[in-house]
This record gives sequence, C-alpha cells and structure tokens, in this order.
Amino acid sequence: MADVLLAAMILGPLALTYFLKSNAALGFLTVCVSFVLSISVIGDLKNLLSQLNLSTSSSTVSIVLLTLPLVLTLLLTRRSAGKGLKFGFQLVAAVCAGGLLALSVGPVLGSSTQIDITTSSLWTQLTKIQSIVISAGALSSLLLIWLGSFKRYGKHHK
Repeated sequence: MADVLLAAMILGPLALTYFLKSNAALGFLTVCVSFVLSISVIGDLKNLLSQLNLSTSSSTVSIVLLTLPLVLTLLLTRRSAGKGLKFGFQLVAAVCAGGLLALSVGPVLGSSTQIDITTSSLWTQLTKIQSIVISAGALSSLLLIWLGSFKRYGKHHK
C-alpha cells in the first residue's frame, strides 16, 4: 500500500502535466515554496485555525499545504506547456515535482496515518536519489523559465 501511495504521489504530477499540458516548471517551484511554507508557518496557521474553531492536526495542515498548491498550479496552467524538447523538460520537471512532493509528504503522512511510507523499498530508493531529484527539478524548471517563450521586441515594434 505504501508503494502504491508513493507511486501515485510521484506519477500524479506527471499524469496531470502530460494530459493537461500543464507547466510543470511552475509546479516544481510551487512544491519548493509549499515545503518552505509548511515548515515556516505551520504553527501560526494551526493557531489561526484553532482561533476560528477549526480543529485540524498539524500533519493535516502540512499535507494540504504541500499538495493543494501543486494541484492548483497544474490545473491553472493547463495548455501552457511547450512542444517538442520543451515538453520533455516539462515532463522531467513533473517527475521531479512528484518526487519532491513524496519526499515532503512522506514523513508527515507516516506520523499521522496507519500507512508508514518511510519503511517502503520505494521510499529507500527515493531518499537515495533525493539530491538528484531536487537538482534535476530545479535545473529543468529554471531552464524552462529562462528559455521560455518571451516576446522580444526590436527597435521597430508596433
């Protein structure tokens, strides 16, 4: 069960990117920002929710903070991925976004549910290549943004 859940987290962004032609470069960067937010503001957000009489656990808030922005980004950027080689880089960024999502959600999910992902063989393999996942995702995302389809105007633009 843990391997299936991990595979779904890794391959979910890839499937959304492939079928919706979403911008996975922005998706990867969204996961990076979500990870920082889940670490930095989780206590304040939990206090705010408790003041609003909404009782949720910190792990639930973390999981929502990590997954919802990625899904929304991929849905909102549909039909924005390039074609050809650029789309290949989008797919690389999508797999890396899924890998980073799994690396971020895994420990939180293990502490809040009956499913302990961190004992899975897929988790062991993923943690061994986490630096490659993060580096490849960052590089492909930045390349896609830097080399994106910017409109360049010369002296005679109208």
